[in-house]
Amino acid sequence: MYYIPSGIENSPKVPVVFFLHGMGASAQIGVNVLGPQYHARAERDKAIVVYPEATSKHWNGKLGGSYPLTDHVDDVAYLSHLIDLFIKDFKVDPKRVYFSGSSNGGMMTYRLSCDIPHKIIAIAPFISTISKQVAQEFAKAKPIPIIITSGTADSVIKWSGGPIKVTGTPEILSGDANIAYWVARNGAKKNAKVSFLPDIEPEDNSTVEVQHYTGKNDVILYKIIGGAHTHPRLRAQGKPLVKGLNMDYNSFERVWDFMLSYK
Repeated sequence: MYYIPSGIENSPKVPVVFFLHGMGASAQIGVNVLGPQYHARAERDKAIVVYPEATSKHWNGKLGGSYPLTDHVDDVAYLSHLIDLFIKDFKVDPKRVYFSGSSNGGMMTYRLSCDIPHKIIAIAPFISTISKQVAQEFAKAKPIPIIITSGTADSVIKWSGGPIKVTGTPEILSGDANIAYWVARNGAKKNAKVSFLPDIEPEDNSTVEVQHYTGKNDVILYKIIGGAHTHPRLRAQGKPLVKGLNMDYNSFERVWDFMLSYK
């Protein structure tokens, strides 16, 4: 599934943003969740949005462990082919290809940054991290700008790291270790500029700490203190608070602006 903004017929080249859904989800769910934010930004920036669909609703992120339904699926080749297709048939600028993903989709985004970093300009993984084996194997992989969104109360991808039961993954990096990997890989400054977003919804029992490690390829962490396995977003008028969901800012719009700033 994909979204084409209006008025790009006469554009020589356009950006493209890929979003990879989480385990058990689908491309349609990605459209339902992101559409209200991403499509408005796509119209503003004249960018295409693509929502690929995973085999058996699971991306083969190769983080260790096993998920039999997709252990032999070559999702790197599939997504690399999609990039080539949109460059060829939709006038996408090869220097403006961006990837974001949620949970298992975030892990697949990490994998792409290791296997085909030459095809991607910036990434934005949500509620996910990498495994110890991936960090060791790709310690010197090509730098790539990254903005990470993770919650300290995530019961699936735990901030403290450790195993992932559903896929039998023996060990993922902690949130802090994941950031350390990216700061080293990107050659960013080790001391972050730390700030806090206004706590506009005190009753959501979470706050947002922003760590910005500057460099040619920035590393930015939105650390959702008290945040669960969810994507921060503003509360719509008349809608209730959701347990574990931070509602102090719109994370989808924030990562979009970060990614599109790299050209």
